[in-house]
Amino acid sequence: MANCLRRQSTTMPVTPRSEGDIRQQADLRSFAFKDLKEATMNFRPDSALGQGRSGSVFKGWVDETTFAPASRAAGMPIVVKILEQKDFQGHIDWLVSANP
Repeated sequence: MANCLRRQSTTMPVTPRSEGDIRQQADLRSFAFKDLKEATMNFRPDSALGQGRSGSVFKGWVDETTFAPASRAAGMPIVVKILEQKDFQGHIDWLVSANP
């Protein structure tokens, strides 16, 4: 009698390869740099949350409906990560961290 055990397939999560792939896989929006700069108050040190391997992380605020830059009192908090383009590994790290 032949062995009837079935080989279980394993699937690896697909890592997005571009910004467009990330936005298709998650509910993400693109912002103009000038809007992010305004939302984080010009990337002020008191808006900084930390420094990662691939760049700096800042907290900012946008309007909940229009997603336009807003003040702390009137806005919804967002996280802005500025990618340091020193090497390709930093870009890969950014793609992985942006993929939920």
